[in-house]
Amino acid sequence: MQGDNRPRTGALGTSGTTSQLVSVITVVFQARDELEAIARNIQPFRGPRLEFIVVDGGSSDGTADFLVQHPELVDAWISERDSGVYDAMNKGLRIARGTYVLHLNAGDRLRNIPWAKLETYAGERIDVVSGRVLVDGWEEFLPRTTFTSRIDNTWHHQATFYRRVAHLGYDDSYQICGDFDHNQRLLKAGCSIRLISEIIADHRNDGLSMEKNARREIYRSIRRHFGSLYLIPAAIRFQLAPLWLWYKHRRT
Repeated sequence: MQGDNRPRTGALGTSGTTSQLVSVITVVFQARDELEAIARNIQPFRGPRLEFIVVDGGSSDGTADFLVQHPELVDAWISERDSGVYDAMNKGLRIARGTYVLHLNAGDRLRNIPWAKLETYAGERIDVVSGRVLVDGWEEFLPRTTFTSRIDNTWHHQATFYRRVAHLGYDDSYQICGDFDHNQRLLKAGCSIRLISEIIADHRNDGLSMEKNARREIYRSIRRHFGSLYLIPAAIRFQLAPLWLWYKHRRT
């Protein structure tokens, strides 16, 4: 997400203590039109309990100008060069003020915030609250906390609310699967988690999870956190993924 190195910011001086429940963080680069679409999608949810934060990688397509011109759509933003998507996501975390953070990026649309459940879980100091995602308009992704969490990304970040003070930050040496690595670190640390049935967001799948580089990063994270033995079921999962996708399409 590297771009213009001249930092530009908006409304960052409001960081500090807050009663806000959720911070939605969006990172963008050279996607001004998509940013406008997601900003207008999130606008109805904004208010005393939700803030919207944008981190732009120094785009040259008018993204920062849009942010300057529409302060009514964004609570805080920064536009400057970064070293990748996870570096940008970490910047968003540093200026977030909500009890929970939710990451929504290009191609995502927010559907629902489960306010009552989040209020309850915040009082219980639950670290992770993960819901469902509608992928490509037809496939409903259900979160899981089973053995497969050690070999697959079973909490989609588009529907996962992370308690901000328990968030471990993203390892920005990853280019594609830093969210998977973060989830594995949370599991290893014994985080508390609740799964909910609500569909939180729509997500457009770009296929990155099946790319060779993504597999390499996933294997690296699995080996690092749970050992090489888990690479065997992970490899089997990748081999079976195309067949499982074909089967799901046949059923719809």
